[in-house]
Amino acid sequence: MEKGEYNLLTQKLLAEGYTADNHPDYVYVGRTCADKENPLNNLNGGFEYYRWHVYEKAFRTPCGLMCKGTSCMSSLAVNGAEFSFENDLATVHCPHHICDCELKDKRLLNTNSAIKDWCNVHMTDEEYQYEGSLEAVLKLWDDQIRRDKISYAMQRKGHVCSNHMYYDRDTKEWKFHYDPGVCARLRCNGNCRDVWSNGVCPVLGRELCKEKGNVYYDIKTTRRCHELDGTLFEGKIETVVKKGNRVFDHSVNMDICRNYAKLCQDEIRWKVRSNYHEMIFFAEYHGREFSVEVLNIRAEKKESRDLMQDLQDIRDGITIVHASDMDKRDKERKKEKRAQNKEKRIAAMEKKIISVGYENMDQFEQNRACKLISFERLDELEEIRQKKLKEEQEKPIQLSLFDL
Repeated sequence: MEKGEYNLLTQKLLAEGYTADNHPDYVYVGRTCADKENPLNNLNGGFEYYRWHVYEKAFRTPCGLMCKGTSCMSSLAVNGAEFSFENDLATVHCPHHICDCELKDKRLLNTNSAIKDWCNVHMTDEEYQYEGSLEAVLKLWDDQIRRDKISYAMQRKGHVCSNHMYYDRDTKEWKFHYDPGVCARLRCNGNCRDVWSNGVCPVLGRELCKEKGNVYYDIKTTRRCHELDGTLFEGKIETVVKKGNRVFDHSVNMDICRNYAKLCQDEIRWKVRSNYHEMIFFAEYHGREFSVEVLNIRAEKKESRDLMQDLQDIRDGITIVHASDMDKRDKERKKEKRAQNKEKRIAAMEKKIISVGYENMDQFEQNRACKLISFERLDELEEIRQKKLKEEQEKPIQLSLFDL
């Protein structure tokens, strides 16, 4: 809402003689970009309802359904209109999921899929009644959806899992899509608490194996070395194969890994292309040769290496790297960097203790010192400090002729 444009609530209260300093206790002055000279000149449109007030009120939809204020949503900007409590245009989800209802506000028609079944409601002074209300209709729908879910599971003879089921509100039916990645993320080991599991995987209809592993794949990148243009090596093609990339960051049941390797190869390729999106974009933009390819997707208990194949690839001019080696070197670098940073912190703390003294430091600094330095070393630093203080005191004073 633009500044200076009052909402309907503010227009109504101003017409009744209220001001920014004198208004009912169920409203307050909006606090977004308020004008010092005129507090009502704000981005909220002037006054706003306290939520406790609207939550106690009843509302009606254009088709006559009554609903509670707690079921309504506010502050939706669509087609230049502010659908809010203050404009008597709060919104609710249509319980019947009718998108092209002719009764609702025309500005809510032909909107995007996220709000296509939303409907406007207006505040009423009537007493709320549950029978025939929006909440009652939603309860009936929820009960029907639960019954449909049970019926759908019975049709599939229990070979379904709630983790892979979803309700399509457009077609008003349950659908099943098995995604082993969901089981991996939930760390399922065949003991999911689904009503149809009965101690086994309800999708596979058997217990999962006890073995664990991961899904591995290789990434092959090919590019032309444009930095060598103008040299004897102009037109050189560089090929790098990064082997042993892991899909999951933790061990996963091998049955799930095998199913993921079979059914989710497109997902792996999509993720890899997303990681190389910037390089692919700039290669296409500048008309350069660059390609990314996913190879050898497999499920294994642990990463296996084919040494003979690696040697053959190296002889063919292909650069071979292993993801596990890169991760190990990365961890070592991080460990070494942490050790260096710790040494720097210790050196700085020791210098401070010698110059200031442990007893003269505040409690926070003393706690830091105890975490970084042992008590024996603290005693040594205190001895060094006392020795330096003594040397400073015993240092001879040089007198000049002006001091005589």
